[in-house]
Amino acid sequence: MKPISILFAGLLFAALLAVSCNKDYLEKPQGGTFTVDTVFHTKLNASGAVAQMYNLCVPSGFPKNTNYDMTRPDMVTDELYMIHPEYDWMVNVGSFVTGTATVDGTIDRGGFGSHYLGIRQANLVLKNIDAVTDADEGWKTQVKGQALFCRALQHFELFRQYGGIPLITEPLDGSKQLNIHRSSVATTVDSMVSWCDQAVALLPASWGATEYGRATSLAAKALKARVLLFAASPLYNTPPSMQTAVDGARFGNMHDTVVAYATYDKQRWLAAAKAAKDVIDAAPAAGISLYYTGKAETTPNDDAYAGMGDYEAVSNVYANPELILINTLSNDASSYGGWYWGLWMTSKVREGGWAFKNNVPVEFLQQYEKRDGTKWTLPLTSTGDDFPTWIKAQNLDPRFYQTITYDGMWYNSQRGVLSYYLGNGAQYPTTDFGHSDVGDDGYALETYKFVARVDNFNDKHFAWPVFRLAEFYLSYAEALNEFQGPQGEATTYLNKVRKRAGMPDKNPASQDDFRDAVQNERTIEFAYEGFRLNDLQRWLKAYDVLNGTLHGIQTKANATSGVLKRNWKVVDFMRRTFLKRYYYLPFPSSQVSDNYLGDGKDWNGQNPGW
Repeated sequence: MKPISILFAGLLFAALLAVSCNKDYLEKPQGGTFTVDTVFHTKLNASGAVAQMYNLCVPSGFPKNTNYDMTRPDMVTDELYMIHPEYDWMVNVGSFVTGTATVDGTIDRGGFGSHYLGIRQANLVLKNIDAVTDADEGWKTQVKGQALFCRALQHFELFRQYGGIPLITEPLDGSKQLNIHRSSVATTVDSMVSWCDQAVALLPASWGATEYGRATSLAAKALKARVLLFAASPLYNTPPSMQTAVDGARFGNMHDTVVAYATYDKQRWLAAAKAAKDVIDAAPAAGISLYYTGKAETTPNDDAYAGMGDYEAVSNVYANPELILINTLSNDASSYGGWYWGLWMTSKVREGGWAFKNNVPVEFLQQYEKRDGTKWTLPLTSTGDDFPTWIKAQNLDPRFYQTITYDGMWYNSQRGVLSYYLGNGAQYPTTDFGHSDVGDDGYALETYKFVARVDNFNDKHFAWPVFRLAEFYLSYAEALNEFQGPQGEATTYLNKVRKRAGMPDKNPASQDDFRDAVQNERTIEFAYEGFRLNDLQRWLKAYDVLNGTLHGIQTKANATSGVLKRNWKVVDFMRRTFLKRYYYLPFPSSQVSDNYLGDGKDWNGQNPGW
């Protein structure tokens, strides 16, 4: 397979597409040796421009290989307490979670301007592809569909963080000073939906194996469904009963249209439900299905692919049938270059020597239900003397054991049993797999999602899932419930996901109970896939969930008649702070000071509270 994201890397036309460090991201990029005409003269060169478009537009949640951005999107949520020496300043995570983030120090990983690089590239492709002299019309049509999709995708990446944004549909010519103001949420959403609809009409349902990673008509439908789900959610479509939850995240005047709809409309939930169902109905023709073999649990002490439970396999079996679109840039971690080294180090378990540890807070642990579907809580005074026995006896949702490692767990045939405990001297020293330059913390739970245990020193199975089918089962269930209550197919599609996981059916009788059930299901199903922060924000729950102290479980070696026991207790991780203004990220000061975003008069376009 040739991942589209890295095709034609290094072609000389890249000089044309490079952008200066000019602070004004909405101005024309600096030119290079080659011209637009040169790039879009032949199919070969134009294909390189398309590949660059994918590089700039298709997101990945894996870390980059820089000290500034060895981060994961989970780090600012209750999913993860990551240990790293530069934690406090990596993409401003430290300031964000302590409530001290500034206008020019927020958690948009690439920065505000990076999204417009992708948008500019998509617009260049869209405007110039017809000039290619040696390509047929069918190829050009498909490229136009991919460019429309990529443009919509990067506008969505902006929308989910900033609200209404400047909408850019042409390569900017830079011939004059540009003041491109923010569009309303309504206009932003309508534009993205329109581009997705246009892309659907131009794209194939699927591609051959050598083209894996390109956008399909199903991917465009999936993006439309995600956009409409966000648009229907309380952050943007706020019901009267939730108005107090957005105090501090609104202007209280006519400018509120750039952060939310003017009035609540239940029909937005119906539109979201229809779009999600459209994805579900179109999936079979595209060769997409829920990855379900009936194997709910991973075989104990088995590190072969065949031993994986279905849920673990979704994250580790490359090109499996549930994946609608992935970022193929992340496919070969063994090269240790670019993104690869960063994702390799921060995704693998127990990389203590490089100062990484993906610790799971107790608060997130408790999101996993018992195997019988009941909820549970862990008192903060809890202690015990045999942690592996205790955590297995909790008999949690099988997805827990396929997502999170624990002290005393058999991991694979190379590493054997994981040892996270604090040592008690020479008899039971702390095991760190050959790394000795970082002290151990004894924290007992660590996520390992996206790490194929079968190939621990030669990982080649990383692929970030941009869209997978289970998302739209749960989006359909959520939207249907909000529109009409927990009737019919809302429950059906909730339970399809639970069945794959090996969990019993849920049949909540009330709309409120179903909302709690589907939100918790989404939290577990998409753990560590970059959903959590945006879901908490759009549900208007981030302020309640992300304010407070996160706790962990710490284990320590104990010798009993020559047998290693792991004593455990609950300990503090850190206190987290989420301010109301965090519901929307701030625009960089350079953009608001130049009045690119506001009304050109007395408002600079900045988001509320910043």
